[in-house]
Amino acid sequence: MSERMTQFRATWKGVVLNHLWESNFTPMKVIRGLGPWGPDLVRKYTNARFTAYSNGDDLTEESSRLLSDYVYHTLAAKPSGELCLKYIFSFGAFAKSPLLYRAPDWKVPTAFIYGHEDWMDYRGAQQARKNMKVPCEIIRVPQAGHFVFMENTSAFHSAVLYACRRFVSPQKDNDSLPEGVVSV
Repeated sequence: MSERMTQFRATWKGVVLNHLWESNFTPMKVIRGLGPWGPDLVRKYTNARFTAYSNGDDLTEESSRLLSDYVYHTLAAKPSGELCLKYIFSFGAFAKSPLLYRAPDWKVPTAFIYGHEDWMDYRGAQQARKNMKVPCEIIRVPQAGHFVFMENTSAFHSAVLYACRRFVSPQKDNDSLPEGVVSV
């Protein structure tokens, strides 16, 4: 955990937010609690966050509406997976049991896919790979952040196919990375 986050957690605001987190008070609960104002808040967020495709083309009005509707209904639905967040992450999205310590026990080939602008640091996967006993690849997709599957769909698709290449087509001539996709 960063020094800055440690200092913040020691403040009264940090204590309150940490308590809310540990009580399963999630951002999704806020959206559900806003009732009829929830869709507008989500629409403003998605329009600000996802205004264009990775190639610079703007989302069409219809695509923007569909994305906002999808995100809203995903967030506003009855809680399910979000209830496990407090068991997986401590407040601030820090893993309680980092992959770094568990990856050496994995028994299947593994591929990590990150966006070039991802807030998650791919170097953690590099550290984990050092102790793994199975094949491990780390793939970085250009023009994408954490939502790589949405922010550069074609490159993400190429990265997934590349990561699965030995299972999809076991021929040796398919080992070249798609253009722009980087293996680290």
